[in-house]
Amino acid sequence: MKTIIYSILLVACLFMACCSHDHEPKYESELIRIWVSAQTTVTDVSGEDGHENPIECLQVKYSPDGSWEPMMIGTIKGFEYEKGVEYELSVLRTMLSNPSVDGSTYTYRLERIISHQVVNASIHGIDSCIEIPAEGKDFDIDFTTNAPCEIVHVTGDMFGESDLLQLYDSGYGCGYSLRLNIPQNTGMGRVKLLTLSFSNGDEKEIGIWQMPGTFTESEAFELPYAGSLGYLIGTDQSNIGRIRNIRIVGNMNAHDAYYLKKILDSHNYQGYGEKPEYTVDLVHSGFVYGDKGKYSACGICDVRNEYLPSVYSNEVPSGVFTSNKYLLKVTLPEDIKAINASAFWHCESLGKINIPSSCTEIGSQAFSSCTSLTNVDFPYISHEMDLPHLQTIGEGAFSNIGRLESFVLPESLKSVATTALSFYVDRLFSLTEEPPVWEVPGNAGYVIGPKPDGCTLYVPFGCSEAYKASEKWNQFKIEEMPEDKWWEMIP
Repeated sequence: MKTIIYSILLVACLFMACCSHDHEPKYESELIRIWVSAQTTVTDVSGEDGHENPIECLQVKYSPDGSWEPMMIGTIKGFEYEKGVEYELSVLRTMLSNPSVDGSTYTYRLERIISHQVVNASIHGIDSCIEIPAEGKDFDIDFTTNAPCEIVHVTGDMFGESDLLQLYDSGYGCGYSLRLNIPQNTGMGRVKLLTLSFSNGDEKEIGIWQMPGTFTESEAFELPYAGSLGYLIGTDQSNIGRIRNIRIVGNMNAHDAYYLKKILDSHNYQGYGEKPEYTVDLVHSGFVYGDKGKYSACGICDVRNEYLPSVYSNEVPSGVFTSNKYLLKVTLPEDIKAINASAFWHCESLGKINIPSSCTEIGSQAFSSCTSLTNVDFPYISHEMDLPHLQTIGEGAFSNIGRLESFVLPESLKSVATTALSFYVDRLFSLTEEPPVWEVPGNAGYVIGPKPDGCTLYVPFGCSEAYKASEKWNQFKIEEMPEDKWWEMIP
């Protein structure tokens, strides 16, 4: 009987022990493989306030053909993830019988990295643009990448002999030193491009931009291509401010127009009490479509689009010269097709401008409030050049300017806005055989249009009667030009 009782008690104890063990936490671990994408993803996670918060996560899958699933960064203990690198990992995954409050069922610990492959090469410790002072500089730049790299191209300006790149091994990833030996620059700003090629096939350009030497009062900028004026003049405003006479050779786009205006607006850097005066020679230049700086991909003299003027092919852009009170003279290239609205508005010191023969339109307010403008040159009249193409003069284009010695209305002219020629002029030349159709003064008082205050109107030979018969023109003192060599009368 006692034997039976002891047996029952033993079974009961064993049963109770087993029941008690069922309430202890159980940990089951196994080695698994995990594949980690080179790209992360963003997943919304509920915060303590109940709102969904976007969290950057790894993308993982548990078989080569599986679907990518999000995993919080830092979940795999001992694993340091780098973007752009694809991994295959051996991971110890442990299942918890009592998951934590955040609901995690497993914990993960890195056992080893089976393989890794750089998908997107990255570089740390070096900028895309390295700016060097005009005085030159010798130094090393240490940087690391996630893939071996080498220099495959060196283009641009010559700086002198340099040992540009040395490699050293720093374990996982690669460490490099870029050794620069840049001599002094006495000319325009210059750029050298290094192209780094990575083991995964990616390439990266690094620009080395050296500032120009000290500018003088007269500087000629020869643009090797549109978009290069910015890097030629550099970033030193006080250096730009030394320039008084500017000559530009080569085509300019919107990026160049921005930097041309920057030179003209640099008067604040001239010293106390000094009034700078500028002349601009664009005879061998012109404006073309485009808004990019030549090396903007490397971050060199890049300009945000909202700061750039609108530039059209062979047209003087609006705003480039606007309100510049120190501009004395501008010489435009012969192939300019239009002078856009407000291009020279309120340039109160501007005394002389030329109207190229190819120009078909002078926009509204183009020269308005140029109160010192006394010489509007029509070079195709006094020289053997192409015939004029000017067809339209916009509203207020020459309103409130200085008193002119002469002004020419070419035979190509078709329309003149009412207030386009609101100025005083001593001699007005109209080269059309028929009186132009536009609003001419109707009385001798203050009127819109050229004011006949002592003004003589010169018309083609044999056409004076037609002008005298016109109600709009007969208030002027009208004289005919000679039949031969009439152009010699025009200054």
